[in-house]
Amino acid sequence: MLIYTVKPGDTLAGISRRYGLSPLRIAADNGLSDMSRLVPGQNLLINVDSVRYILDEGQTLFSVSQEYGVPLEELIEANPGLNPLNLRPGDTVMIPVARREQRRPILVNGYAYPSINTNSLNCVLPFLTFLSPFSYKLTPTSELVPPDDSDLIFRAQRSAVMPIMVVTNIFDEGFSTEALSGILASEELQERLIGNILAELTGKNYYGVNMDIEYIAQDDRERYNAFLERLTERLHNEGFIVMSALAPKISADQPGVLYEAHDYAEQGRIVDYVIIMTYECDPK
Repeated sequence: MLIYTVKPGDTLAGISRRYGLSPLRIAADNGLSDMSRLVPGQNLLINVDSVRYILDEGQTLFSVSQEYGVPLEELIEANPGLNPLNLRPGDTVMIPVARREQRRPILVNGYAYPSINTNSLNCVLPFLTFLSPFSYKLTPTSELVPPDDSDLIFRAQRSAVMPIMVVTNIFDEGFSTEALSGILASEELQERLIGNILAELTGKNYYGVNMDIEYIAQDDRERYNAFLERLTERLHNEGFIVMSALAPKISADQPGVLYEAHDYAEQGRIVDYVIIMTYECDPK
């Protein structure tokens, strides 16, 4: 399997010819409901063991190896009938996709709203490690407003995917800096929140929690780190894992309320896994 990034002018028919897969297969593997709409920059899963590549003018085995990230030696070995010093436009090169034993294992998390299309969910579940129903909303008094997550938990467990509880500091209108500050200033409210998280994890057979806490006041940076450490210790004692969602920073002191209180070093030390929210990147 490989990932293809759509380029301007690409069509599903052209991509299917390139990789020897039917357009319907590519559409099904990627949950495409409208096969005529591809967006430059969009990533497509291509479920193949090798790629049949037709050389263009000026291309070499080295340039192909660079494009696909395959060592030149492997490319030469996979094409014994080709003379690397005498290539012509139109020659076919077989590009091996990394064998399973060569791949580094990865953990894949997918967020899902309870309203997710069933077909879309079924397409991605085989590729997930964790499924995170979005989301438990935190109230100023540390109560948790749950999503309609029972079906997502059932489908995840049926597919041997670990369901992860997502907690957000979303209040009435969105992420609230002020209400979160009130919780972090109160030992009682923090303890109540930890207890409520544990009750949901245990009652619904979640595997752990993902703390998607955003727009934290800069003055609350150390308080939030301390809360995460306290939460992680309690949850580890009960056999649960802890994740944290982090804003995509390019420097430790990046200004802005989305970034300032997300401490990469401390959170990386405290929790089991972090998720970088690359969809929050500033296009500028």
